[in-house]
Amino acid sequence: MKDIKLYSLLVCLCLLMQSCLFSEDDVFDQSSAQRAIASVNECREVLESAENGWALKYYTGEDGVYGGFNIFAKFEGEYVTLASEVATPNYEVGEYSTSLFKVNSFQGTELSFDSHNELIHIFCEPNGYNDPGYAGDYEFIFRSLSKDKIVLTGKKHGVTLVMTPISAGVDWKTELTKIAVLAEDAAYNTFNLMINGKEVVRMGRSERAFTITTTDGAGQMTSESYPFIYTSDGAEMLDPLIVNGVEMSHFRWDSQTATYTCVDDGVDAKIVFYCPEGYPKYVGNYILQSDEGAVNCKLEEKRKGATYSMKLTVRSVPIELVFDYNQDTDCIDVLSQIVGKINGFDLYFYPGYGTSLYPYAGVGFNGKVSVEDPMTITFTYNNNNPSVNTILFIYSNNGYYLAGSITTPVLVKQD
Repeated sequence: MKDIKLYSLLVCLCLLMQSCLFSEDDVFDQSSAQRAIASVNECREVLESAENGWALKYYTGEDGVYGGFNIFAKFEGEYVTLASEVATPNYEVGEYSTSLFKVNSFQGTELSFDSHNELIHIFCEPNGYNDPGYAGDYEFIFRSLSKDKIVLTGKKHGVTLVMTPISAGVDWKTELTKIAVLAEDAAYNTFNLMINGKEVVRMGRSERAFTITTTDGAGQMTSESYPFIYTSDGAEMLDPLIVNGVEMSHFRWDSQTATYTCVDDGVDAKIVFYCPEGYPKYVGNYILQSDEGAVNCKLEEKRKGATYSMKLTVRSVPIELVFDYNQDTDCIDVLSQIVGKINGFDLYFYPGYGTSLYPYAGVGFNGKVSVEDPMTITFTYNNNNPSVNTILFIYSNNGYYLAGSITTPVLVKQD
């Protein structure tokens, strides 16, 4: 009898456990869905809560290697209005562009700029074959959320991005223009890092990242990148720049001295522009030789230590061709760029040969001093195709049109 009672008790307990387990699963499924909906609604509410919008520190490339760009965003209903410190083909600095956005639940709660908006998608699109461009994101996962700060992670490239509310009364175009002007003014490529008044290391700049190159005992060179974003009065590092145990994050720019001064408490550090020794020797008068003939021209200082300007004419239209000083080769390069306007259209320099054209950012010609006296500079295409030998001046009007060319360019210095 006792055995029968004990058996009956065990059966009842098992049935009760089954009932409880089923109930818990059902409740868990419901609460999980409810939590997802609640999270989406909360994120949308916070996004729309900033009356003057949000300032997004938008970093690009794997680990933010290309540095950050300032984008302002105002979320209302299903739409987001963006403005950027970067001018694009169809928008000026600070000009508004409105598109759709979504907040949904997938791998966590996500923010997606899923309809095309040039101001953000220009960072996400490749420049051409084998060139990923800035490798930016347009889909993000919410990591933390408050009305004072939103932290996001890019879904594809994993860079952490931060949004903060824009203060009331701040005019978007004025603020973004300040940043754009400073970014142009501070765009030097060579710096000395000074700590406690002493030069510690020389630094370069590539896109929006400082670089420090070191050489080990075997002669092997290693370059470290330190991404930053421009602010209205200087620059802010993505992660602290740490050299000799000194940690630096925030800098104020001084145009007169071309100097970044660290404004972190207790830190005496400056990043000071210096002009490379080889830069001045390329300023002067030249004969530009090519298969089309020879013309007199001049290389003038544009950005000290970084760039030169050459004024030419194409179909009687004045243009400016900008050359870069390459410190690694101690010579000059010329990369694809807008050189002027013709018939109301932007006129581009792109490399090519015959009827072939390479309309991509970052492609062009590397210079080499082939003769010392008189200094003679020849040029080689920088993307591993020896057939490419022509500077093509192109404009686009429902197709590419050729305005002029310089085939097999050679510069011979005259003074």
